[in-house]
Amino acid sequence: MGAADNFWASGPTGPCGPCSELYYDFHPERGSGPEVSLEDDSRFIEFYNLVFMELNRDAGGALTPLAAKNIDTGMGLERMAQILQGVPNNYETDLIFPIVAKAAELAGIDYAAAPPAAQTALKVIGDHVRAVVYLLSDGVLPSNVGRGYVVRRLLRRVI
Repeated sequence: MGAADNFWASGPTGPCGPCSELYYDFHPERGSGPEVSLEDDSRFIEFYNLVFMELNRDAGGALTPLAAKNIDTGMGLERMAQILQGVPNNYETDLIFPIVAKAAELAGIDYAAAPPAAQTALKVIGDHVRAVVYLLSDGVLPSNVGRGYVVRRLLRRVI
């Protein structure tokens, strides 16, 4: 794999390096081969990654070794929950779906029978409500600046 698939950088300059990603296959029965694409979101989910931070890219694009190399790892809680619970997306895990289900109930909608656009709207509500709860619990209150503005915008979208 080349740099397009196996290299991470946070932007045009700064620390960077080769990376590795771990994927879970929800449908191994579909087989394997060169025609299989990790971009198939109905089948694969990236749940863990490793970035081997060993280089620094300057404004001219030159790469030089970092004085202190490290490994950055990441695993998504929602993605692991999705895998372990065998649900088709993060929004249907027990982390978010109770909010989605309550929003559907309040709207008089049967989530399972709802058209995709309605399901998406309910997922957005669930995600935004969860984000607002986290921000509020962190002491962020609605305002016109910074994180407070984010709370305000999320509340407007949800309502």
